[in-house]
Amino acid sequence: MPPARRERRFVRTAGFFRSLPRPVRAALPARLKEINHHVRSSQAQWFYDDPRLHFEAWWHANTGRLELGLHLESTPAVNERIAAGLARQLLLIKARLGQQLDLEPWDRGWIRLYETQAVEVFDAARVATTASRMAELIGVLWPMCQELRKSDAKIRLVKRE
Repeated sequence: MPPARRERRFVRTAGFFRSLPRPVRAALPARLKEINHHVRSSQAQWFYDDPRLHFEAWWHANTGRLELGLHLESTPAVNERIAAGLARQLLLIKARLGQQLDLEPWDRGWIRLYETQAVEVFDAARVATTASRMAELIGVLWPMCQELRKSDAKIRLVKRE
């Protein structure tokens, strides 16, 4: 018997992604509130000085999963330097943010540190939980990324606020 196919259904996500930037910013610590964002119908991105290094919420319609994570889409050298530093700290990162995070190379020399969540409904509760989680990821990972972009980086996890 062939495996059951997941029924592909159209889910309207544009309103959900448009709703995320404000609560993400509100949940960030004061030192990180000056964040920029881009929103599309099936994704939202948050970044500081370089949009190639961004945090992303991305709806994967084919799997019914929402990806949340850090995307390193800069030059291969920058991506690899940051990823190598994150890999050295991955056990501590996972202890702080959860074991579900994966660090992996991706397309075009890009690298991502991400998790996915099954989503059935994009409602106000999902906006709140997604915004809170994205702010948590940014609050822990962005200070590490800033330090790792330097060639003489020495990083440690940010203290909880």
